[in-house]
Amino acid sequence: MSGETVRSRTTLTICRTCRPEGGPSEAEPPGAALGRAAAEAARRLGPEAGVEVRAIPCLSACGRACSASVSAPEKFSYVIGGLAPEDAGDLVAFARAHAESADGVPPWRARPEKVRKNTVARVPPAGCDHALVEEVREAEDVIPGR
Repeated sequence: MSGETVRSRTTLTICRTCRPEGGPSEAEPPGAALGRAAAEAARRLGPEAGVEVRAIPCLSACGRACSASVSAPEKFSYVIGGLAPEDAGDLVAFARAHAESADGVPPWRARPEKVRKNTVARVPPAGCDHALVEEVREAEDVIPGR
């Protein structure tokens, strides 16, 4: 994977059932409102932005609700938590930067602060050959004093 800019289709998947723990049990989960707001933000950008918004009943990140994932084939994927419906614009901006990134690792400054501070995980694609992914060293090389 190189550092050149390549626009591909990035999927932003939002947990539609997410509710922050201890939060009010309003009729509609905040995750559903976040999904609608993100879909509207992506629609305003247009298809050339390369962002598709989808929903899932659960991302299993309940401790970090509301949560979303950002992914594309052969790119690093992200899980982001601690979101609210008003964060939809930042989430879509990050998905757009992901789409424009050749490897799915947008520059740190291209990530909105809400995303930088609430990234739960960055997951490499299977079989990834990338500078961020390295071989596991032998135990004696890792343990101090050996």
